[in-house]
Amino acid sequence: MAAAGYVSPDARSRLFVAVLFPSTIREDLARASRTLRALEGVRPVRAEQLHLTLRFIGEVDGGLETPLARGIAAAVAERPSFPIRLRAAGVFPSHRRARVLWVGVEETPALATLQRAVEEAVVRVGVAPDPRPYRPHVTVGRIRRPAPPVGLAGAVAGVRFEATADVRRVSLMRSELLPRGARHTEIAACRLAGGPGDATPGATC
Repeated sequence: MAAAGYVSPDARSRLFVAVLFPSTIREDLARASRTLRALEGVRPVRAEQLHLTLRFIGEVDGGLETPLARGIAAAVAERPSFPIRLRAAGVFPSHRRARVLWVGVEETPALATLQRAVEEAVVRVGVAPDPRPYRPHVTVGRIRRPAPPVGLAGAVAGVRFEATADVRRVSLMRSELLPRGARHTEIAACRLAGGPGDATPGATC
């Protein structure tokens, strides 16, 4: 559950659930996708914000933050930590209509099970189910122009990245849309079984 003294804001919150990476992996990701992120018309995701989304919740009443943190904590507490593998790059929805640039995350039974547990926990709190199939990836950039950037296919093919990260906790995140870009804040860190016991920026579940 949320730590003592945790108070959820009165305003509405834009939330998502994510696996956060160590700084070394974030920095390696940013370096490996540098050419892709530097294409004209691409808005790169800052290195410190690179993460694996398990569930984008969207805008909800701020009072749901604490119930969501508790529900997610209960859903993941008995699940063992496990590794995930990051590799290669791609775009959504297609090269001709590219809007999102990503580095892939290998789909595994452990990751699928964890994501379903998070989805079910979010829905139990009152959030509408996500009708879209889950496709694990790390967004490294976004394209706002109608036409894809020149050299996109070559830049995607040129990404050489492979890393393994341990999933030891799941984070409930708040996203604030500011003129200079989104600001992400970890408001609750929910540990898996065997996860680390160190302090986190947000409340500990």
